[in-house]
Amino acid sequence: MKKTVSALAVAAMFALPNAAIALNSSFDAMSQSGSHKFYVWCTGKDDYTATQSGDNAKAAQAAVAAKAGSKCWPVWQGLDN
Repeated sequence: MKKTVSALAVAAMFALPNAAIALNSSFDAMSQSGSHKFYVWCTGKDDYTATQSGDNAKAAQAAVAAKAGSKCWPVWQGLDN
């Protein structure tokens, strides 16, 4: 059982798109300008991912939140390199 779970975890890691690996999710990246990636959690509709340019993560998050509406909230994933 443990070998199967480990094998699935390794397979999932290699199945990730290259873009997901290129994200810089360090604390310092939050204060940098650029293209920020978010996972948008929603109530009453499907969750989705969004990318937004901004002076920092907070500014980009505010822009995504304004577009997403009151029943969704963007969660910062990282700075897209």
